[in-house]
Amino acid sequence: MKSLGLLGLLLLVPGCAAAQEPAGGGDLRWDGEFGLAVAQSGGRLEVRWITHEAQPGVVRALDAAGGVLQEARTRRGREHVARLRVPSGAFRLQYGSRGEGGQHETWIHPAPAPAPVEISEVDSLFVVGDVHGEYDRLLVLLGNAGVIDDAHRWAAGRAHLVLLGDLMDRGPEVTRLLWFIYGLERQAESAGGRVHVVLGNHEIMVFTSDDRYVHSKERMLAEAHGVPYATLFDIRESVLGRWLVTKPGMLRIGDILFAHGGVSSDYLSHSVTSFGDTLRSFMSEDLFYNWADESFPVTVDSAALARRNDFFWSERSVFWDRGYVQTDTRDAELSQVLEEFGSSIMVVAHTPQPSIAARYGGRVLAIHPREPALEMLLILRGEPERRIFRVPLIGPPQPL
Repeated sequence: MKSLGLLGLLLLVPGCAAAQEPAGGGDLRWDGEFGLAVAQSGGRLEVRWITHEAQPGVVRALDAAGGVLQEARTRRGREHVARLRVPSGAFRLQYGSRGEGGQHETWIHPAPAPAPVEISEVDSLFVVGDVHGEYDRLLVLLGNAGVIDDAHRWAAGRAHLVLLGDLMDRGPEVTRLLWFIYGLERQAESAGGRVHVVLGNHEIMVFTSDDRYVHSKERMLAEAHGVPYATLFDIRESVLGRWLVTKPGMLRIGDILFAHGGVSSDYLSHSVTSFGDTLRSFMSEDLFYNWADESFPVTVDSAALARRNDFFWSERSVFWDRGYVQTDTRDAELSQVLEEFGSSIMVVAHTPQPSIAARYGGRVLAIHPREPALEMLLILRGEPERRIFRVPLIGPPQPL
């Protein structure tokens, strides 16, 4: 009997939806960027995708004008994998079934340089924390704020958008969400705006193969592609992983300091730039890449190992700190940190609460609402003072 493949088998299981057009909000999609995985090793590109139905597959690398640079075909099925030579520069990846109208397109860009960590003050600044794979809800939120248009393309001109960590885990559409932000980043730059991704603890967890919080749908995707989940975001080979690993763990825009958990006094010896340098250095090491492998030989001394462990996983780490939201006793520490980092406000996510709120006399803005992507922060430059708003899923901005 011919194998049905994992997604074919899922169709036979009551309650399991496979790669189909969603008939309702609860249905799952696997085609297009919902199921796309692209990796690069040496001069070869490996593309994995899923089609709506069992069909012969095709993948093409196209130039900006739509000319075919390369093409590879696959046999009839729903899960497909093919390899191409890596084109020079950016290119359009066209993939799907060979039937009429069965292809999707995604722009693929060369691995980027490290993202900037210090930005001059901007007129309009939107901030979202802890999206956790809630792709559809984020679209509604960004659309209501005017950040994207009805076609889900950048519409905010020269505004900046900060995604303050934890794009990954928990929710069902992490893969689609990341491809969306990957593309939105370029659209914003073309319009004179900017999208900033700041890493959170769940990005670090996925990078180091901790998959405890991965949604079952995302697990199924990795199984369909026949790879461990972390391989989809491998920081040395996957397109999305190589993109994410260039992102900072700390960001300053004007006099506003951003960190997923918060910046404690443990980091007073750092600047925003030096913290970013240390983060990139640690994540480039074989030790970090193999962190989950207990058999991997550790060649650094115990003090160096402890520094790395604390940097990524301490409860006072930039990625994990909850103290500025859960306590009101860090006023002196906050003042010291803000002064040292040349900031007047710290924006944090990570710790959920009923709604976006100002703490410590407005010097801390805590932006992780009770559910992912229910609200976003909007900061407008003004004279004599900036104006700060809470932007809901539906309705106008509300002063904070």
